[in-house]
Amino acid sequence: MAPTSGRTPSSSLPPHRPGVKAPRSVDRLLAAAGIDPAHGVQVVSGRRLASIAFDPSLPVLLLAEPAGAEQVAVLPGRHARKGPREVMVALYPQGHLLLPLPDGMPRPVESLSDEELLAGDWLVPALAPLDNLASPHGMAAISARLRAPDGCPWDRRQTHATLRPFVLEEAYETVDAIAGGRPEDLAEELGDLFLQIILHAQLAAEDGAFDLTDVYRTLGAKIIRRHPHVFGDLEVSGAEEVLRNWEAIKAAERHEAGGPPSAFRGIARALPALAASREIQERAASLGWDWPAIEGVWEKVGEELAELHEAEGIEGDAGRDARLHELGDVLFAAVNLARWLKLDPEEALRSANRRWIGRYERVEALASDRGLILVDLSADAKDALWNEVKGQ
Repeated sequence: MAPTSGRTPSSSLPPHRPGVKAPRSVDRLLAAAGIDPAHGVQVVSGRRLASIAFDPSLPVLLLAEPAGAEQVAVLPGRHARKGPREVMVALYPQGHLLLPLPDGMPRPVESLSDEELLAGDWLVPALAPLDNLASPHGMAAISARLRAPDGCPWDRRQTHATLRPFVLEEAYETVDAIAGGRPEDLAEELGDLFLQIILHAQLAAEDGAFDLTDVYRTLGAKIIRRHPHVFGDLEVSGAEEVLRNWEAIKAAERHEAGGPPSAFRGIARALPALAASREIQERAASLGWDWPAIEGVWEKVGEELAELHEAEGIEGDAGRDARLHELGDVLFAAVNLARWLKLDPEEALRSANRRWIGRYERVEALASDRGLILVDLSADAKDALWNEVKGQ
């Protein structure tokens, strides 16, 4: 049942059909709970609790569900939880009391089983905004509190520009958490990244520019529009065709937005160079600007390396500029090769960095075990330690 914003006259109820259980009096349960529906209340059966996007900042009237009732899908976004109890324990703090209706002793949410939640009618009292931590609305309330006149002096000083470094920092820490492979670390870092979105939306709302509603709507509309093979009738043969369609749709969007036509509009200037190079080449390839086979890419990498080697002999500022130019071409060609090999160049370089540091640390440990001072060793001795570690 949808969230209730007012009292429903009994005359508006649908007629009773044979074989269908007559609806209980929700008004009676609301009265027993002492709730004025004009202030907001959500009504849902226990078995459907996991499929409803209810907000813990409003009271919930949880209706009993007969045994053997139809199973329902869990709401996306909460589908790591199985059953009403897990959903409730995730959304409400430990010790939050549920009141059995029409009367009875309150019970802590964590003490109830699925069977108990489904067997009776329950009132789930609302959470205060700052206790509503597991709902999207909770962080918005926390952000607004931080920015209030009596909030945090640091948060009150922030602007879109001053928060910009933290967006990048949290994005990189999220990537590190993915590489680390610990789910709890990833959940924490995704939260930190989400905080940046919340804060920027809060700043914009204070200026009357937009709020989280616009963020959600813009994103949802964009994803639906760019996936006509999922949300429309378009048929695709595979991931490659999806990417071509994606770029074609984005090109149409850029054309509709006005301004000079360019396949490369919208590539962020702050994007790391490797990632930007990959995006440029993927866009170009989706529009048919690509090598016919990988052999040409290998030849291009060799050609650019040779030109960089030639530039090494040029002296002065002209030589430096030439080497910088040719090194850029080498990296650009290497990124293109990574694309053909279906590898992420950023991930490959990041992995190489970690691998090199790991080997060096093992060289340091090996030298220490043998009583050697690493900085005092000859180049050949250092190479010998390095090759020994690498062979391991």
